[in-house]
Amino acid sequence: MEKISVVIPVYNSQHSIKKLVNRVIKVFEKHNQSLELILVDDCSKDNSRKVLASLACLDQRVQAFFLKKNMGQQAALKYGICQSGGDYVVTLDDDLEQQPEDIFLLIDEIKRGYDVVYGIAKRDGYAAHRQFGSNLVDLFFTVFLKKPPKIKVSSFRIMSRAVADRIIEDTTSFVYLSAIILRVTQNIGNVTVAYQKRPYGKSNYNLKKLSLLYLNLLYYYGIKKDDGKI
Repeated sequence: MEKISVVIPVYNSQHSIKKLVNRVIKVFEKHNQSLELILVDDCSKDNSRKVLASLACLDQRVQAFFLKKNMGQQAALKYGICQSGGDYVVTLDDDLEQQPEDIFLLIDEIKRGYDVVYGIAKRDGYAAHRQFGSNLVDLFFTVFLKKPPKIKVSSFRIMSRAVADRIIEDTTSFVYLSAIILRVTQNIGNVTVAYQKRPYGKSNYNLKKLSLLYLNLLYYYGIKKDDGKI
């Protein structure tokens, strides 16, 4: 049986992560699918570390890793992918906006022959600065990394083992998974997934962080093209 690795970066998610993990396990058991669940704590300031340690003790399918300093979501994801051994690797946010029950929509779609499939949610009420940042990143990917214009990217994705291994090999100083993926392949699919407003907390992204993100993308994946030997 194929094994699926699910990688979740965790930051200040003490209220949501247990519920999310239980839902992931439940849906995999429903489909009788082998699971490896990798939780990467990005130096949380709340009680997430204790919750993750407890979850890992209760279920051998759950692995918890604790970064010594805050590395950011993308670097935490890459760290988790480096620990993974599944035939496919899924990345999922920790805030319950993405629904773990939709993982199998991604699995079904990637088995049609794609290297990567992104789950794209139709949602209203996106903050103006977030929508502008998303549009800007999409334009960058299309112009500089030859992303097919009709393909959208998100943090909810599934990738083949071959793509995961290329991400592990990449040495770009500034880690951004979708940029690395687009260096590797344009054989990418999309599938529509559900969205639910997060029940706890709020996004850490503001206009300043989004601006810095775009500048780093432009430099490391647009201008400095000799980095990231893959």
